[in-house]
Amino acid sequence: MTFSFLGTGAPPVSLRRAGPSHLVEAPGRKVLIDCGSGVSQRLVAAGHRGADIDLLIVTHEHSDHLVDFYQLVVSSWHQGRTRPWRVLAPAPALANMRAQYEGFARERALRIAFEKRPDATGLDVQFEELREGTIPGLGELAIEAFLVDHRPVEPAFGLKAVLAGTSLVFSGDTRLTPSLELAAQGCDLLVCEVFIDSQMPVVPGLRSAETVAAVQAYHMTPAVVAQLAARAGAKLLALTHLVPPGADTASLAREIRTAGYAGPLVVGEDLMALDVGERLLRWNGATLAL
Repeated sequence: MTFSFLGTGAPPVSLRRAGPSHLVEAPGRKVLIDCGSGVSQRLVAAGHRGADIDLLIVTHEHSDHLVDFYQLVVSSWHQGRTRPWRVLAPAPALANMRAQYEGFARERALRIAFEKRPDATGLDVQFEELREGTIPGLGELAIEAFLVDHRPVEPAFGLKAVLAGTSLVFSGDTRLTPSLELAAQGCDLLVCEVFIDSQMPVVPGLRSAETVAAVQAYHMTPAVVAQLAARAGAKLLALTHLVPPGADTASLAREIRTAGYAGPLVVGEDLMALDVGERLLRWNGATLAL
């Protein structure tokens, strides 16, 4: 099972970090988690195509996790996709994505009629509501969705993927929650979002102390993430959805260590790929054994 960081960023625009998006691969299966800004480009840069994605899971309604949905659909059709999209998302996110899809209905019809491509099936979408429990139809790859706490955005989900005894837990956007604690116990890879409070100063005209406190309140700080990973006995901790995207990652790593997690640590960068079972990290031509 391979976990790829396609976009490790957040709502602020960053040339280094695209919007939140990640890919889980197992034999014969490719599952895309979220479709933030730049996902189509990052898929191609990582050696994949939207045309080959078996399932898209959107974890919650926030714009940075679904803003490129329609671009993903259209670009995948241009890559030769010949099967409908299967999309799972919470009801509020589904409503947004349906609106995107319906908003381009006329444009889509014009393309189909004028471009004369062999098959328009790849533009079809099957929308399904994401709920707690195991997601069917993924063969040997077992993915379970569990509720997390990202209020006032609700529902929001984390995910646990298991293949041949190897487990991966993806926090989604959340405060620390009992459901995440439970899912993370003994996992081979824990992937957590992180709000780096030490690198989020008040900036007049941009963010007030109230803004910083509000955003921090529904995310996890480095100390919270480190202590979660230590308590859970996670064999490998990876960080993504970095807020702010331009954070000093060396300083972030030191914070994680200081807060009590001593195991292998990866601060995610776009286009990193982790082979969870073999504990290999591939990025920019390099391969590291963890």
